[in-house]
Amino acid sequence: MSTTTMEINGVDRAALVRAAKGTPCVPDLATPMGIRVTTAPADAMAQATAEDVPTGQTLEQLLALAQGSEAGRTRQLAEKIGALVAELTGRLEAEQAAEARRRELAEKEAKLTAELAALRQKMGTGPEAAAHRAAIRQWAQANGYAVRERGRIPRNVVQAWAAATGSEVTR
Repeated sequence: MSTTTMEINGVDRAALVRAAKGTPCVPDLATPMGIRVTTAPADAMAQATAEDVPTGQTLEQLLALAQGSEAGRTRQLAEKIGALVAELTGRLEAEQAAEARRRELAEKEAKLTAELAALRQKMGTGPEAAAHRAAIRQWAQANGYAVRERGRIPRNVVQAWAAATGSEVTR
């Protein structure tokens, strides 16, 4: 037993005292903190040469090479990357389909809005028709006809306005 470390039943007493006091232990200075040095057998860690590094190949070619590799981790990564590429492709296709659908719906909305405006004009319920009715009411009041501020304008008033102004009665 050393004088600096006292072990009792396999427990380092000095480490227990440091932990109780909250004092950090002195790190082993032989290995820098946070760096783990690992070594592998020489056959597993073959040196890569410049011609072994794939350049200018497509993703499919790289995945095919990786799937045929002897290293299990390389095959596993190739499978994972292939699945991620398939998922990404599916998501992009879904986004493109959704965008095409949005454009199609926007075109239909514009067409329906134009049709609605045409129908409102034909039926006399649009903003232009409201201005038209206000002009008829103003003319009617100036020419002695009794018309209310709101509601339907009597047919005889509309016909008299049309005759006086030379306009056409729409309904």
